[in-house]
This record gives sequence, structure tokens and C-alpha cells, in this order.
Amino acid sequence: MNKISRPPVRLQPSVLQRLHSLRETVMAYLPIIMLAVLFLFSVWLVRSVPRPQNYQPTAPPSHTADYDFQNFTLKSYEMNGKLKSTIHGAFAQHFQDTMDTEIKQPFVLIYSKDKVISVRGKKALVNEDGSQVQLMGQTLLKRDDVHPEEDDMQISGEFLHFFVNTDTLVSHLPVNIVRGKNRFKADYLDADNVTQVYQLKGRVHATLVPESEKP
Repeated sequence: MNKISRPPVRLQPSVLQRLHSLRETVMAYLPIIMLAVLFLFSVWLVRSVPRPQNYQPTAPPSHTADYDFQNFTLKSYEMNGKLKSTIHGAFAQHFQDTMDTEIKQPFVLIYSKDKVISVRGKKALVNEDGSQVQLMGQTLLKRDDVHPEEDDMQISGEFLHFFVNTDTLVSHLPVNIVRGKNRFKADYLDADNVTQVYQLKGRVHATLVPESEKP
């Protein structure tokens, strides 16, 4: 007796199963859909924004002087009205890109309680607020003390960088220092006028005169 085989019964997925499968498919493609939507929105936004007419990018400021002056004297005062410093020059130019002022044949006088400092050179570079002065070419700094027991001092070289606010002086080029009868030479200088500490670096040469030989 032959048996009659029946085809397997296929169960139809329920509505909940179909919804669950659809949800999984949507979640899998959701990041791609969001990126496509954002891309289309960006393209529309760029095309919708009106372009400026005759637009030209602003060129960076060039190293050219925006103004100059000749045979001048600049004076700076303290809050109490006391004269702090004066700067004389034959010619000066102000540069917009660096906000520096270049002075030819500068002569600077700095006044303090017990001394007067004079600085000169072939050229000077002063920053915007006057807190830094760089002197170049045959520079000479002289300090004249009011008290007679103190020795006068002078520093000469090809470059001196003076920081006004801290009253310090540095140079990366050789300098010559004369204080009274004593003489010093060095490749580098880092001087603090407040503490009277002078650091000489590189090849240092000193000539010291004993106190008994001083006049």
C-alpha cells in the first residue's frame, strides 16, 4: 500500500513579524538615508545663498610704510607727570603689518631717580606700545649716575635690545662694557638694570683695575 506524501506546510508570517522585519531593515539603512538627506540639504543651501557681487578677497597688509615723519621728538611721561623718556630721530616710518616704527639716527634719553641713560645708534625699531626698543649699528648706551661715588658706565656694540618695562637689556652680538676704569668684552649680554646683575656669555675678556690705582 502506497503512502501519499504531502507537501510541507508553509506558515505565513504574522503581522507582528512583518513589522519587526521591516523595522530591522529601516534601522539598518537609516544612517545612509540620513547622510543622503543632509547632503541634499547642504547642496540646496549652497545654491540658495546669494553670491556677493564683485567679491575680492582682502589682501594681507604689505610691509610698506603707512606714514612717516622727520626731525621729531617724542616724549613719554609717568602718571604723576614726570618725564620718563624722550626719543629724537632724523626720520621715522610706521609699518602697518608689524605695527613697528623704524627710526633712523635715533637718540634716546631715559630718566630715573638716580641716573640718566642715553642710547644712540644708526637705526632703531620700536614696537607699538614703546615697551621694546631695538637699536642696530654702532650702538652706544651711556649711564650717568647722579651720585659721585658711583662709576659711570657705557655699553657699545652692533645690537642692543632694551625692554623698557623691566629695565633689562640683552644683545646676541659682541659688546664692550666700560665701567669706570674696568673694561669687559663678551659675545652675549643679559643685563638687569634694577638688580645691577650683568650676565656675560661666550668669549669673555675682562680688564680690572685695583681700587688703589683708581683716581
